[in-house]
Amino acid sequence: MSPRKAPQGPFPYPTHPTWAEHLFEAISNTCAALGLAPVPRQAVLEGLAPALGAGEAKRVIERRREGRFLRATAYHIEQRDTDGALLLLNVALHGAATLPWVNNDRTRSEWLHPSAENLERLEELVDQQRLVAAWTVGAERAKTAQRTLAATATPAEKDAAVAAVKAAEDELARAKRELEECEQALGGRRPLPVVRAVVEDGVPLAALTAEEVRTDVAAEVQRYAVDRLKRRARQRRYDLVESLVQESQRESTVVVLQRTPVIDRDGSLRDIWRGQQATGANRADARLDIFGVSGQHLLTGVPQYLLQLPGEEENRRMVVQGLGEILRRISTRLNAAYADPERDPEGRAERALRIAQVPARVVVGARKPERLEESLRQLNVHEHLRGQLDYDDMDRALGLWSTLVKAYQAKGLLGALLAEEVARGRIAASALDEDAVADALVGARALDELAVLLSPGDEVSPVTLRDVAIRCATVMVFPPIPPRPQNLPPRARTPVGRYWPVVRAALQEAPWSQSNGVRADRRTEMWAAVVAQHFVHRGPLLAARGLFSARHVQYGVRPDSRSLASLLTACRQGDADAWESLVRQHLLPGLINAPEPFVTAGQGSEQSADRKGVRRTPSNAVQALVSAYTTPPEGVTVELLVAFAEAVLRAPDSPAGYGLAPGTFWAPDAHGKPREGVLADKQWFDTLFPKTSLPRNKRQQPPADKGGGVEGEGGSRTTAELDEEIPEDALTRMTRLRSTLTSMVDSSADSVATAAEQIGLLLETVQDAVRAREEADAEEEPAEVQKSYVKELREIKKQCGQIVELLDSATVAVTSL
Repeated sequence: MSPRKAPQGPFPYPTHPTWAEHLFEAISNTCAALGLAPVPRQAVLEGLAPALGAGEAKRVIERRREGRFLRATAYHIEQRDTDGALLLLNVALHGAATLPWVNNDRTRSEWLHPSAENLERLEELVDQQRLVAAWTVGAERAKTAQRTLAATATPAEKDAAVAAVKAAEDELARAKRELEECEQALGGRRPLPVVRAVVEDGVPLAALTAEEVRTDVAAEVQRYAVDRLKRRARQRRYDLVESLVQESQRESTVVVLQRTPVIDRDGSLRDIWRGQQATGANRADARLDIFGVSGQHLLTGVPQYLLQLPGEEENRRMVVQGLGEILRRISTRLNAAYADPERDPEGRAERALRIAQVPARVVVGARKPERLEESLRQLNVHEHLRGQLDYDDMDRALGLWSTLVKAYQAKGLLGALLAEEVARGRIAASALDEDAVADALVGARALDELAVLLSPGDEVSPVTLRDVAIRCATVMVFPPIPPRPQNLPPRARTPVGRYWPVVRAALQEAPWSQSNGVRADRRTEMWAAVVAQHFVHRGPLLAARGLFSARHVQYGVRPDSRSLASLLTACRQGDADAWESLVRQHLLPGLINAPEPFVTAGQGSEQSADRKGVRRTPSNAVQALVSAYTTPPEGVTVELLVAFAEAVLRAPDSPAGYGLAPGTFWAPDAHGKPREGVLADKQWFDTLFPKTSLPRNKRQQPPADKGGGVEGEGGSRTTAELDEEIPEDALTRMTRLRSTLTSMVDSSADSVATAAEQIGLLLETVQDAVRAREEADAEEEPAEVQKSYVKELREIKKQCGQIVELLDSATVAVTSL
């Protein structure tokens, strides 16, 4: 083939630069006419135009008197007339042009909060990965040198070769051990990248940008994201890769343009623009697999030997970085292979034919770019919560949490709730940046955004920020309702305030009056998933089962207004209420999500021989710790309890020590001093705080507001008892009877079902008795006995007939209900 002209075929080549400029002009003019912010120019030139299919740029543009615009049939507006409105361009993209979006909510539980400590640990892990790779190559070279050693080599040369192999293997083993320690420090996870809207000249635009990182760190994050997605994709009941090969991609997925600033090894800074699959991330990864390109290579650069063109010399030091050049090389290689009449029917060109171009909806405009990431995240959550591919339990709970946070934002109540219940009125709701706080709560930003909610004098530290984040989650999942007014009639509907309806609508729950344990379990599961994200090691969701009841759902959980330092001081001074608040509202997440968990699910999976501690319910373990303050078991003191509490709070950030894994600590003694050599784990916990009988106190309704009216100030009577009962009015009677009708219908259905089961059992018994008599060749029962049975059975039949008549009458009557 001619080196000047690329072979023609079904795989498209990048758009000509002139048409790329025309496309940007059309997008800018269209967004201006619609009152939307457009995407940046570089995003179009470097991320969108190279990825367009053949002739797509010309197809979506039209020329008007005022300039170039997008054709009306080429775009649509999502969430029109809202702050989250998006302009989506309907185009066909090159099948290998887009990446799976790292911020996919289906794998949100696999990511850590992007704190400075976690980012530093990630860089250490990447450095150690590079060291392991270098020593792996060194060990292979040493073995190769030993194998190729001449037979005439001297003993000294042979000994030197053996020593070199051993030294390389020892260094490799040491590097692998240190890499494992780096993985443990991150809990096997990675910090979630922070993405925000691109800002140019102080104006936010409709594209995303990540934080500046090293190139190898960006590649590792993308690799990890793809690996987590592939783990989730195992739930599919079909092979997605083969589905795309055979049937192509029929659904149009959403793509957002994102900039990733990276620092190369030589210290130079460059911006990488790529299309990210906000929906359809698994399909993007499967397509790259078919094209033979990995996600991290497409992001940071593909080695030249993987995209070597015909007639080009191989260069192992060359990396192809530009998206346009990457796609040009892919299309050139595949078009050349496809033009070969003797091409392999199972070759890459044939397998990638149906996904040479795929439909996509690219975000090119936004009403409020600051909410772009949130809008796309909610789009992803909705697709999975309502789609065919289910979440895992923890990811589903986090998807619901993201929906709940957005619901509070949409109602304008997020700042009000946190200022009122967490900050206890110390700050005004307007003082909170709701967008930043919401991102921090869902893990899209560091927890530093919550520092404004800390009590005055509290030190801003990982412990206090994690604690205030848990307080926020608790009060948002279990929002308190206002006390029932004293003057409210007994059967009147209880006012639930502003916050409870938000949770109900977001989680699609039944009304407040219908209290049940299933709702409590669902909310508890969501709470457990949310707080687990603040810890490196995550306990199972079942470890929190039963810790919140239906009462907590109905009346809410109001956090203690005291700071951690104040609670610990009160505990040292003998305040039992402070200890209970500390355990139930602050220590509980750390007890569940520790490397050596103290509170576990108490399920059958713990019956293995190496199980630590005793099998007990989570609520029993927590109650035992609470009761130990007022009725301490043998060897338990206040000093021990407070020292244990402080260690649990600090543990997630504790480094590895002599004989200790990160996050673990030595058990305290009666004086609160660590007992070196005695690990604080579940076995120690269950021995020190044995099973206890849970108290069965009668639950009282929350107290009503003490009104400040004139009538209550004096000693005058506020109620009076009459000599006669007040007759019930018709409306109240109707409401009461309607409310009992459902339970009566259910009860009647159960009774009839039980009766039918008993009659069936009666028939089987009679038939068995007849068969047994015939087999024994015995005489029949006397006629008098048979007649008595027949008489009783006819009486039963008569009663069944009455039931049918009554049901017919009820059916007619209920139509007028």
